Amino acid sequence: RWNTRLRQEYLYRKSLKGKECQHYEKRCRIQEVLGKGKPIPTKLRNEGLALRREIDLGDQDRAVPRSIIDDKYAGATLREPMILLTTSRNPGAPLTQFFK
Repeated sequence: RWNTRLRQEYLYRKSLKGKECQHYEKRCRIQEVLGKGKPIPTKLRNEGLALRREIDLGDQDRAVPRSIIDDKYAGATLREPMILLTTSRNPGAPLTQFFK
């Protein structure tokens, strides 16, 4: 049961990675076209305005798509990780609430 949940989560994140890569490629194409002063391609015109706003904002976190492997430890430098130690394999809700 645990492995199937992990597998589903991995596949879901993998599909999101594919979407992010497509979004990144579209964004790069629009940025390149705007740099040359050419009109936006017809395929990207519907999304052109939103992508242009993103380019103008220049969000550094989304500049290059990240790997799903790095996702787990992305905030480790910002705050200390929380550690939960129990004597039970499957602690109940009251026990976990007590430790929090």
